[in-house]
Amino acid sequence: MADLYDLNAVRDSFFASQRRSSEAPTVPDEQVYVDRTGRVRLGTGTERDAPLSKVPHGTFAALGKAERLAEERRVARRKLPENAYYEDTPGAEGWVYSITTEFGNTYVMCAGFNGTQYDVRLLEPALEDVPKLDQHGTHLYHSGKICLSSSLGSGVPDLETAYSRSAVWALGVDFVRLGHSFPFNYNQ
Repeated sequence: MADLYDLNAVRDSFFASQRRSSEAPTVPDEQVYVDRTGRVRLGTGTERDAPLSKVPHGTFAALGKAERLAEERRVARRKLPENAYYEDTPGAEGWVYSITTEFGNTYVMCAGFNGTQYDVRLLEPALEDVPKLDQHGTHLYHSGKICLSSSLGSGVPDLETAYSRSAVWALGVDFVRLGHSFPFNYNQ
């Protein structure tokens, strides 16, 4: 294993991967690991019997609000419906848009960033309290939030994915409203 205390080598390993836009180094000796005590190590990931956690080498980054909104505007212009607009009411910020499915049903939704991921709320029609439609079957929480993924919080990493998943969700809910199972999950 390489020198465990050479922080310059650890930094260089991160920089090399980030320049290649890679989450992992191409040379095993450049991989960074963390042991159970939190100690950062550089090497091949084997040290006696100690289990080591592999560290992805992506950039530590978070967009500021202005940068995030600029990126969202680019996505909205290129990918969201032409009727999309940004709502900036405190507590209800997000991109509002409507989708009309192949069945002719219109869904108005709002996709917004919650600080870690994008959530989508169904604004219209109000389906969350329809007795014959259950949360699990419709992937719609009582709050109106759509369950877009199995990740913690049910959100997705970007606006484009939030929009595309919500459009597929709307079509799936049309089938549920017609008395069928949600068609896009193999286990339903």
